[in-house]
Amino acid sequence: MLTINWKQIYEFNLYDNKQWILILYDISQNHYVGVPVYNEKKEKSIYLKSINKYVVLNEITDYNRSNIKKCVYIQGKPIKITNKEFNVILLKSKISFLNYVKDNTNNNPDGISYNKWCKDKLELINKNNDTTSLKVGAIYWVDLGYNIGSELRKLRPAILWRSASNKKMWTAIPLTSKHKDDNYYFHYDLIDKNLGTARLENLINISSNRIREPYYINNKIATITKKDNDIILKIIKKYYAFEEIKEIDRTIRMQNTIYNKSKQNHEKVLT
Repeated sequence: MLTINWKQIYEFNLYDNKQWILILYDISQNHYVGVPVYNEKKEKSIYLKSINKYVVLNEITDYNRSNIKKCVYIQGKPIKITNKEFNVILLKSKISFLNYVKDNTNNNPDGISYNKWCKDKLELINKNNDTTSLKVGAIYWVDLGYNIGSELRKLRPAILWRSASNKKMWTAIPLTSKHKDDNYYFHYDLIDKNLGTARLENLINISSNRIREPYYINNKIATITKKDNDIILKIIKKYYAFEEIKEIDRTIRMQNTIYNKSKQNHEKVLT
């Protein structure tokens, strides 16, 4: 497997269109962030002396490993930019992004909301969160951030459903502010009406840094009851594991087996 390193140049091939790219960092094992590399100066490009090439920071984008074909070498050594040039790219890309946000967000509450979320996200990333007091079944305010389209967003109460062993990651179930009293089986009205409805279709894995503070009812941290827990578990199995469908399939297979055996016995009698 091709080893892909930051600050190095690779050949990227998409639809037979070959291009050199500079890798800046990795998103995952198979996805990287980089920028196209040019031989000639372009508008808003910066010059990288160590490789005698140009990059345009507005063109920073994601790349799939499957289209990164090979590392580019000169005289037996991979082409690589210096640490100083890398730091310049980081600084100038930050300025470029800020200008992009300034030019592409509206001067209205939505624009302010997005800008605020950028600031809030930085604070959440750098947050030193004490997770020792967090407990399964408790309800906390969770910061889901800025949404896209109809996704859930903003600060809202959620059930802490399950956690990783170190409590750094949690599975949470967002709540509505009031009982929905609808007919959707994946909505569950909690026994305590003050706690609203559990939205099982929005079950989500989150960092503990998103957990802000406890949700209080009568000066106590709100928690779900055992009945709440048991019913929610059944709904999760139905919604995510199709448990009822599996049970129906199992019943049909048993009925078919019984029918086939009966048919075979009947045929034996006739012969």
